[in-house]
Amino acid sequence: MMNRYDPRGAEFIRMGRFNPDETGCALWWSGSGVRTCFDGVRLEVEATVAAGEHTPWLAVTVDGAPVARFPLMPGTHRYDLLGRVEAGVRHEVALLRDTQPTDSDAAPLVFEAVYADGRLSAPKPCERLVEFLGDSLTVGEGTVGAKDGMEWRMLWISNQFAFPNLAAEALRAEKRVVALGGWGAYLSYDANPEHTIGHIYEALCGVAPAGAVPYDFAAQRPADAVVINLGTNDSSGIDKLTGEAKAQGPEQLTACAVELMELVRRRNPDAIVLWAYGLCGGAMSEPLRQAVALRRAAGDEKTHYLALDDAIDVGSRMHPSRESHVRAAEQIAEKLKELGL
Repeated sequence: MMNRYDPRGAEFIRMGRFNPDETGCALWWSGSGVRTCFDGVRLEVEATVAAGEHTPWLAVTVDGAPVARFPLMPGTHRYDLLGRVEAGVRHEVALLRDTQPTDSDAAPLVFEAVYADGRLSAPKPCERLVEFLGDSLTVGEGTVGAKDGMEWRMLWISNQFAFPNLAAEALRAEKRVVALGGWGAYLSYDANPEHTIGHIYEALCGVAPAGAVPYDFAAQRPADAVVINLGTNDSSGIDKLTGEAKAQGPEQLTACAVELMELVRRRNPDAIVLWAYGLCGGAMSEPLRQAVALRRAAGDEKTHYLALDDAIDVGSRMHPSRESHVRAAEQIAEKLKELGL
């Protein structure tokens, strides 16, 4: 007999941004989901997906190891997550949205229920929480698929193999991701000043129409560290400008980076703030270093800069490979430990 569980219940730990008052368990951002412990044979999830241009993918991990990744169908369906495992063996299982939201999403991915023929219980909470702000590098674009996979589709994006997930695992920390491919701190890759993380940081999920509501920071745990990986798309956007606007681009990036860090500090008063830039070159390293220096000069000594190594290799979409993400995660985890996390 399969027992029905509410994924908002005491048997689960929720991950990512969510509205505590919502009627379902909505997954807005990549890496959001639930964790639970399971000692039965069969485990299933009932999920609802709105029809749209991009299909969200679900990832399943068992005891921290990835075991499945698959696209979800529009409508409400039940999915077998593990096949048949050995009864009586306790495992921690995580169910995660593996891909980013888009502005074409009519609604978030929603877990309606979890079904199990064994007992579910809450896993041990992580002592620390790290928030990651960023772009396609942060959501893991290019970490799955062949090198010649170039279509912009969720197929080539995976939170599982991206540096935020790997760094959080190394730190034994929970993670929360607010990141969108192509977006920046000052400009997006196509020089759009509206497509910046600062514009949507205070919304639940500002890129999706249904998520463009205020995020209740007070109702959720503040981050112990915030890692910002922005600047790559700003560089592309500045290159598309002309004349005086292009000449002033780096200075504008510095100003916008300072504003973003001020916003992050207001919402996470005690967090380490780490601007980690690199992987795809360092064209904007000086403007970003200057922004961090200005924040420190203003008295925010818990703000720091980290230069990430260039990508070791590329994967799909001409983005950094999995090996590159492993190295970036190592650098970020080492730096945060050095800073006392």
